[in-house]
Amino acid sequence: MLSSGIKRLDELLGGGVEEGRVILIETIAGLGDLLALNFVAESLRRGDRCFVILGRKRIKDVKKFLEDKGVDTSKVTIVTTSERSERRLSLDELFLISHTIKELAKSTRFGNIDILQPLLILYDPKKIYSLFSEIIHILKESNVTTVLTIDKRFVDDRTLAMFEELADVVIEIEEIIDKLRVRRGIRIKKNSLSPPTDFYTLEIDEGGFKIGKRIE
Repeated sequence: MLSSGIKRLDELLGGGVEEGRVILIETIAGLGDLLALNFVAESLRRGDRCFVILGRKRIKDVKKFLEDKGVDTSKVTIVTTSERSERRLSLDELFLISHTIKELAKSTRFGNIDILQPLLILYDPKKIYSLFSEIIHILKESNVTTVLTIDKRFVDDRTLAMFEELADVVIEIEEIIDKLRVRRGIRIKKNSLSPPTDFYTLEIDEGGFKIGKRIE
């Protein structure tokens, strides 16, 4: 079982996430990216080799986040689409994206793919769904636990449902209007281990994610 690094979230997940599962984080803004990196940190903490494919965050920001978590970043391979580095991909080369992930799957136990959102902006969602169906099949064959993020503000319900179908676990982050206040909530929308949950309050500070009471 892989921990999320957040005790209360692990409890809502039924103990964590099983090896080789696909986690989809439905998010607003960059909150899902931070949550995904928590999973990366926990995988590194137990000695796994990991890969991260970045579409938005800078390499130095990701490494700083992981170092602040006290984990060894020498076992993480970072591939980027937005800045020059040793491993770089273009969002225009869909075949190369698939090939690169297939190669990374041979030597890693965990992957964070942060390019789903920009690909959905550039291409027909059906084409990206087909690409990720192939990619997820490759990762599952290699028993690589994988986390994807999607920003709900920029996709329709049909596209969201398509990618939920590919995932074993769906974690949803939402902003909820409560008595003229905006509160963040988090819930388990789909899970292979336990039933879906209601929304629970979510706060983020220097100490990380804090999950509180169930939202009535």
